[in-house]
Amino acid sequence: MAKLHPDLENKPRRRASSLQGREFWYKDITLIPNRLPDFERDEVDLTTNFTKRTVLKTPFVSSPMDTVTEAEMAILMALMGGIGVIHYNFTTINEQIEEVEKVKRFQAGFVFNPVVLSPQNTIKDVYNINEKYGFFSTPITEDGTLNSKLVGIVTRRDVRYRKDMDTRLKDVMTPREKLIMAKKLETVDKNDLNFANEILRKHNLDTLPIIDENDKVVALVTDSDIKKNEQFPLATKNENKQLRVFIAVESRLNLAQERIAKAILAGIDGIVIDASVVFKEQLEIAKWVKENFPNLEVVSGNVDSAEMVKKIIEGGFEYCDAIKVGMGPGAACITQEELGTGRAQASAVYDCAKEAKKLESKYGFMPIIADGGIKIPDEANQDVAKPGDITKALALGTQTVMMGGLLAGLDESPGKKEFDYEENRMVKKYRGMGSLEAMERRSAVRYAVDKTKIKIPEGKVIKVPYRGSGYDFIPQLIAGVKQSLQKQGFKNIKELQEEADIRPI
Repeated sequence: MAKLHPDLENKPRRRASSLQGREFWYKDITLIPNRLPDFERDEVDLTTNFTKRTVLKTPFVSSPMDTVTEAEMAILMALMGGIGVIHYNFTTINEQIEEVEKVKRFQAGFVFNPVVLSPQNTIKDVYNINEKYGFFSTPITEDGTLNSKLVGIVTRRDVRYRKDMDTRLKDVMTPREKLIMAKKLETVDKNDLNFANEILRKHNLDTLPIIDENDKVVALVTDSDIKKNEQFPLATKNENKQLRVFIAVESRLNLAQERIAKAILAGIDGIVIDASVVFKEQLEIAKWVKENFPNLEVVSGNVDSAEMVKKIIEGGFEYCDAIKVGMGPGAACITQEELGTGRAQASAVYDCAKEAKKLESKYGFMPIIADGGIKIPDEANQDVAKPGDITKALALGTQTVMMGGLLAGLDESPGKKEFDYEENRMVKKYRGMGSLEAMERRSAVRYAVDKTKIKIPEGKVIKVPYRGSGYDFIPQLIAGVKQSLQKQGFKNIKELQEEADIRPI
């Protein structure tokens, strides 16, 4: 672990200190450079573990909040080397699953279970697919299902200038006899994506259908995915080159079971059992998941003390793949003010990470996720990300940092930007999941008050500054964290956590 200054430890000291015996926030500490750097900023490696098996090239996670993470944000985070957790505060489970499907279809190697249409569908149906999933290329089968033979394909080239939305696809598709295709035996069965990509390049194709011995479509490969692979080298992807994504699920077993059963079919990579505090039922959920879906990663949370970490690890290490830390530190969270419980986030992260490290020799590695409390100056016309709190959280022992308010002002978060005449700037709405407004849907489960008539709010609705495109903002944030490590002479997070000199301000 990093070298925590004695005045930050809860131990008696002869010398008086403003932090002696007190909880401390990120703003209360600083990281002291003690080395002479001899490397460039871009040589810093931010690779880390989100869970025991999910590795990220960027330690950023977007929070499962309904004003933060849906498909667009999850795609952004994965492309930038982090990961997104899609919230469950939708009216129906299927709405959340649709967001997962958008992420999974955005970038892939082999696109399995592709959307198909029939010759009787119309150009309008192709545009509807584009609006929902973000692509045009659609195989046409005899009856519009994957159970019938391929008869053609429609791509953007076929429909981009057409105004006649009611025209049948049989009149605009490229017919089967003119298609270039690849066999399942030569590609999917051998897991040989390069073979398929060579066909795409050789024939200058947008889309390559993969068919089985019965002429049925089993997968697609697209040229857009090749371009995305080259454009986003940090992207968090699974073995099939699909972007990884997690979803939030309820901390009640019966509700979580229904949601997970549907999400598995959409290809989720893991779940976050999302609650303001870990209930014992979370361990039952985690155990059920591992018994039924052993490859699904499970994140438990939230906790804020070494004692809670110890109980989770001792009681469910084999079921839990990461622990989320943070109780009341978020900008839109008022748990500490309303209920008088919670903890300063920097103290919580250090305490929990230290306990996980202490138990590692006996049980194994347990990643910590610092959830909330990451702040940057809220200035009008701000265009530069200030990542100091992120670096401090990493130095204190967390593997990743989960952010809400910092990302809520981006184009990729749900909701529209608006002009605030009082503040004379563009803003976006950001609400805590414990706010009464959010709890009108499903988030009351998160605070275990879904079965009660009286609901005490633990969150509020606020405005955050509009920060523009995340494709500009996140790279600045990454560069800032790397520069912070460079200043201290650390080439990676492991060195930072072992040697950081953390002192009170």
